[in-house]
Amino acid sequence: MMPHQPSQWICAGRFPPPYDGQSLLTQELLELLSPEFSFIRADATARPPEGRIYAPGRLRLRRIPEMFRYIHHLRWLTTRYPLPILYAIFSGNPLGHIRDCVTFAWAIPRRRPVVVWTHNALLSLHASPLWHRTLHWLTRRATLFVFAGRSLYEPLRDILPEEQIAIIPNLVRRALLCSQTEVERKLAHADVSSRLRLLFVGHMLPEKGGWQLLEAAFLLRRHGVPFQLTYVGGWVTSHDASAFTRRIAELGLSRQIVHHGSIRDPETLRQLYLSHHLFLLPTKHPTEAQPTSILEALNAGCAVIGTPHATLPEIIQPGVNGFLVLQHPREIAEAIAHYWHNPNLWYSHARAARQLFVERFHPDRIRQQWIELLRRVQQSIPELAQVTT
Repeated sequence: MMPHQPSQWICAGRFPPPYDGQSLLTQELLELLSPEFSFIRADATARPPEGRIYAPGRLRLRRIPEMFRYIHHLRWLTTRYPLPILYAIFSGNPLGHIRDCVTFAWAIPRRRPVVVWTHNALLSLHASPLWHRTLHWLTRRATLFVFAGRSLYEPLRDILPEEQIAIIPNLVRRALLCSQTEVERKLAHADVSSRLRLLFVGHMLPEKGGWQLLEAAFLLRRHGVPFQLTYVGGWVTSHDASAFTRRIAELGLSRQIVHHGSIRDPETLRQLYLSHHLFLLPTKHPTEAQPTSILEALNAGCAVIGTPHATLPEIIQPGVNGFLVLQHPREIAEAIAHYWHNPNLWYSHARAARQLFVERFHPDRIRQQWIELLRRVQQSIPELAQVTT
């Protein structure tokens, strides 16, 4: 048996590849918490074909044996090592919820301390007569729940007491961090009045709002607003990709639209944020929590336009660092056009976006919050403190 390291934990989660938001975020947190904490990993990652993503909540037969291997491995780890668990894969969709129930029932000892880090909104499970009871059961099995924003917790007050929750925002990967000098240079040389540079980063799912952006782009061109719209994100199916390409051609937007697909290289993505004026994410995804792409955009001094959904209203301050709109092409287009008609508004919002990131979302701040939280969990259980320190 390998010797216990100081402040050692087990982490159940998803890790790259694929290089999506959740897997990258989990890997980044574990690296960020080193050397104070070390983690033994139980990897639950599904690895789709290159260039594709798996849509959450869809059953695939090949995933069943993968999931059972993951749960069996986690059970082996929890039996072999009496360590606390960071459960970083808690799901907001029914199939993922079934996996969580099986995992807690079979692989996690009843008295083992478990910190659940929720990447998804849990509202749909909570509202379901079928899943409400099992969600309540899971909340009683966990020691603590970590939410990225208070709005994700508020609907769960009837099953989750205040003392069992912590609010810690998501973090931006260090490789994507922009310096203050870089952002100031961007502000000094940006030419918003000649052409707006618009950026969307996220899975190419209909619920994320990428299709509505196409229709908004058509309205912008019709009203004489010059722009370039850049998409970064992978497709669920080749059919979706083909339909999207056809729609671009039908709207006559081939010269204004660029789609990069998924981008693995963080420096390429970082430069895209720095070279664009506005970040757009009109999402209505049912399990949306706190998109890291918006935090990455704030970091690069992008004004942001999003929907009043999930934690976005906790990030986007209308009239200060961006606008909140409905997932409707006309509203999106009008919000974008404000910046072209009033370039000074963009400069003001871009500065406020960067300032908000520095004050609330910088990785140094997030790291300290996590360290304090995990230490508090360890110190609250005497026998655990002896094992992990």
